[in-house]
Amino acid sequence: MYEMVRYHFGYDDPTAAHRGKRLRPLLLLSVALAEHGTIEAALDAAIAVELLHNYSLVHDDIEDGDELRHGRPTLWARFGVAQGINAGDAMCSLSYLTLLRDVATAAGQAATMARVLHEAHLAMCEGQSLDIGFESCDFVTMQQYRTMIAGKTAALFGAACELGALSALTTHQRAKAYARLGCAYGMAFQIRDDVLGAWGSTEVTGKPSGADIARRKWTFPVVWALSRGPSADREIVANAFGRGRPLESHETKAVVAALERLGARGAADAACDAALEDADAVARQAALDPEGTIRQFLAQGARRVA
Repeated sequence: MYEMVRYHFGYDDPTAAHRGKRLRPLLLLSVALAEHGTIEAALDAAIAVELLHNYSLVHDDIEDGDELRHGRPTLWARFGVAQGINAGDAMCSLSYLTLLRDVATAAGQAATMARVLHEAHLAMCEGQSLDIGFESCDFVTMQQYRTMIAGKTAALFGAACELGALSALTTHQRAKAYARLGCAYGMAFQIRDDVLGAWGSTEVTGKPSGADIARRKWTFPVVWALSRGPSADREIVANAFGRGRPLESHETKAVVAALERLGARGAADAACDAALEDADAVARQAALDPEGTIRQFLAQGARRVA
């Protein structure tokens, strides 16, 4: 099992040049430092967040049938579905054990931090359930989409910020404000990820170009495009998503081109920027991140290019 966990992280593979961006633990540590905490006090929480995130990736790859991640065979593709589920579950357990292993942490503080991570975990499962359910839907509203990504993606970013603040022994009220900042950023990150899922190159995403469209995933560009008025390009997208099966390569290319002509990519970019502005508003209202270093770090991640 531990061999499989190491395989997923690419620790024993010299060819695994890209092992993930580690955005969530870096964000957690950045918040801790901004609140005058220390790396040492926040490190276990940062590791816990990254382990939980990767547990979700292992299960997500199985549920979506993805055989590649960062250009390498996914865990289940390499070892089988059953072993993939088991290794993912082990990462989940390791996440909580890591968060709770610091005997110096006061019992009340440890319980609070564990609750934050469990609540984010539950929200992630709720969001993933909605995402899977959308695949059999004929139509998804923008509000439904936003509810889904608030759980699937934004919740763990919020937890990372909140845990970073708690590790620095801030007040619970201030930690909750950081959670709101992280959630706003998580929304921006997922919308940008949706853009990469349609237009990103394999070198950037580690997955085939247009993979989300081929699987008929209800991403921001698709949801936005199908909320528009009647047009030939809207019909191309609607017909493709109404076929009830994965799209062929030529169908995928046609949908991506139609989305481009409809302006879905520009709309997604604008929505990403609006979510980052929401994060700025939270920071101003609660007097967080006075030097802007955390938000600058967030913006760089959310505005990564295809």
